[in-house]
Amino acid sequence: MFSIPIDALTFQDVSNFCQTHAREGLVLDYKVDFPKHLEKTIASFANTYGGHILIGVDETSTGEPVLPIVGVTLQPGLRERVVATALQAITPPIYPEVRVVEFKSPGAANNDRAVIVVRVHESEDGAHAVDGGTSVYLRVDNISNHFTRKATIEEVGWLINKRQKSLALKQQLIQAATRRAGNYIVRFRSALRLSTQDPTGTFVLWTVPKFPRAELVSPQQLLQFSRSQDWKRSLTAFEFPLGSAVPIAHGIRHPDSPRLNYWYTEINRFGLVYTQVGFPPSRDKDEISCLTVAKLLVSGLRFSVNLYENLLGYSGLMDFHFSVSPTQNRYPYMWEGQAFWDNRRLDDTITVEFSGSVKEIRESLTDRAKESYQEFLWAFGLDVDNASASSSFRMFQAV
Repeated sequence: MFSIPIDALTFQDVSNFCQTHAREGLVLDYKVDFPKHLEKTIASFANTYGGHILIGVDETSTGEPVLPIVGVTLQPGLRERVVATALQAITPPIYPEVRVVEFKSPGAANNDRAVIVVRVHESEDGAHAVDGGTSVYLRVDNISNHFTRKATIEEVGWLINKRQKSLALKQQLIQAATRRAGNYIVRFRSALRLSTQDPTGTFVLWTVPKFPRAELVSPQQLLQFSRSQDWKRSLTAFEFPLGSAVPIAHGIRHPDSPRLNYWYTEINRFGLVYTQVGFPPSRDKDEISCLTVAKLLVSGLRFSVNLYENLLGYSGLMDFHFSVSPTQNRYPYMWEGQAFWDNRRLDDTITVEFSGSVKEIRESLTDRAKESYQEFLWAFGLDVDNASASSSFRMFQAV
């Protein structure tokens, strides 16, 4: 259930999940009805690791769901009630994902009951308070404490420090992947007695959870996932990631053998997807292939969103980064055959970045890629309108 897009959740999904007898804990809470202080639970999830609240599901004394599911009375305004609580009773406000899952009670002719699924992401803000902004709550894995308790002054400071540590870890993961990509290229080019000075430039793309902290998957599971049919994302004469996977420190890498086009992709246990691709061979060393940019943007985003949602069960915030370097004195070459000789780049690196929840990015994936592509061309002095960019991306939309 955690990995299913919330808009696609059905009552069967909720029922199947409850039949696993998953206990309440750090990231899960059952409520037989709307609680008096729903804002405390929502805020505590946002302050800690995020989580799910199932309203309409009772729990046993040991925290397991009571079956069959009773639900709450189906009536207008259930979703709005949750959203209003999160926006009005929490400082700063939280906007959770909410799904009202309808079902029929025994003997009913139509749907008359519902389970409200509330998905709360770990917040990027320091701390969310309730009780008029005076109390901060944490989610704890302690059934005797009902999992939610007030944070001490020291713990409020810890909330901020926790994010700082996550940001530091994220930088360490990216730097390590960058170093390994460089070593991979030099090692295999040298072994093949080829120049290690090429390529004359690189594309770098990475995605990573906003606050990496806990292991999302083991390296062994990643390798197993890589052998499934649902692993790669393919476009016209292009696949992401390239080749087969092999183990590497804390994860896996593609390809499993040297490639002359300088392709390196690494996926690690914290959810970092890092790719470095050398500029492809061209007639002119000064050109940058816009086709490669477009394909990397679309396939890289599709791969990461599929990995997070369907394989790792991660639905929180994610960061996206795409950069091209060196770009100084180079010009863009379109796949339609246009070469913008006069639009030569004055700076050395082009960087495009954005953040959002996995769900938000999945729902706007093509638009995000198209906007990033427009931003890339803008850096060369090209004002490409939406219609032109959409035309260029039409070849990918049905793939």
